[in-house]
Amino acid sequence: MKLLLFIFLIIFSFESKSDELKIISSLEKVLPEGMSIQGIKKSQIENLYIVDIGDLQPLYVSQNGEFFFYGELYAINGAQLENTTKNEINLKRKKILDNELGADDFISFKSKNEKFKVVIFTDVDCGYCRKFHNEMADYNNLGITVNYVAFPRSGLESNSFNKIVTAWCSTNPNETMTQIKQGQEVALSLCEDNPVKKHYLLGQKIGITGTPAIIKSNGELLPGYLSPEELLSRLN
Repeated sequence: MKLLLFIFLIIFSFESKSDELKIISSLEKVLPEGMSIQGIKKSQIENLYIVDIGDLQPLYVSQNGEFFFYGELYAINGAQLENTTKNEINLKRKKILDNELGADDFISFKSKNEKFKVVIFTDVDCGYCRKFHNEMADYNNLGITVNYVAFPRSGLESNSFNKIVTAWCSTNPNETMTQIKQGQEVALSLCEDNPVKKHYLLGQKIGITGTPAIIKSNGELLPGYLSPEELLSRLN
């Protein structure tokens, strides 16, 4: 019995690898310059594969590699629709953030009774970022830890960039971030080893276009401001 199972697994693995080679051979002829196949896996639909081409959104490719579509795939669960493409995007976004960000990247406002952690791409001059920050105690009291990363919306040559760099270069980043977001004048401090440019480019890579941009632990993006109670309900 074990021998039969082993033989089956070998055959199944060979067939899957053969399908992947067909898909790679076909797609490599038509992919735009700068894109490459980074991963292939089976979808929930028989003979349809999910192909990672470096973009957040995947391609869906037929088993023989002769057909593909770039769009959203939905599963019907009773009377409900599940956007399976959104799930794939969330997984990819989470993988990118997990690979690119570590504890040293964050300016963190920790909850004493932590139940949830969110990563937030923030800008010091954005009105809703300031509103969110002014309510930090309320988020923390609800068990939400906030890990800030930088996304100066005006770009890398802006005054907002210099101000947010100052927060990351400060000996007391939390206090400096709060002072800047309250509109206080803080002397600029532009250390060379700050991660702000890295954060900004990372945000662009994962589809951030505005702030605040809240990322749940599963990689889901919640764009824009949410009140403490609204955010808690989206995390539960």
